[in-house]
Amino acid sequence: MRKEDWMDSSLKLVSKHGVDILKIDSLCKKLKVTKGSFYHHFKSHKIFIEEILEYWYKTFTMDIIEKSKQFENNPLKQMELLNNTIYSKDLNIEIEFRAWGLRNELVLPYMEKIDKERILILRNIQDKLNPNLDEKINEEMTLLIYCKFLGTLFIQPRLSSTRNKELDDFLLNLVLSSK
Repeated sequence: MRKEDWMDSSLKLVSKHGVDILKIDSLCKKLKVTKGSFYHHFKSHKIFIEEILEYWYKTFTMDIIEKSKQFENNPLKQMELLNNTIYSKDLNIEIEFRAWGLRNELVLPYMEKIDKERILILRNIQDKLNPNLDEKINEEMTLLIYCKFLGTLFIQPRLSSTRNKELDDFLLNLVLSSK
């Protein structure tokens, strides 16, 4: 098993079983591998946790932001790409890690780093969509957009990706009409 396979498989297991599956014994049992395979790639459980959080940060935040930059000059297209990419991801992982971050001091800094990057790209888009709006209003709109994303993750029963996209379109129309 390659290191990246460990990361991808572990994220899939988190989605299905929650973060408690990230214990070495549980992982090895589910993946049908030995502890030696685990320790071949990770010196300790703590290092594994840090690396999986970093991998999640990269694949669920930074890679998406980077991909969206191809449309920097078209903020509507950039926002559309962000939304489509985000809702194509397994958001159960986001929910599990966020809940974990509330009770684990190792996870919390990753949540803060992720939120900072996501808010920054949304603010950049908001400023392009509404360049003539007061800075404070653009800041508030940015936070509202991001809070909508986070909040809808926790609504039960879960909203479908289609319903989330409809809400995003509605919110985007509100943003555009505030010019």
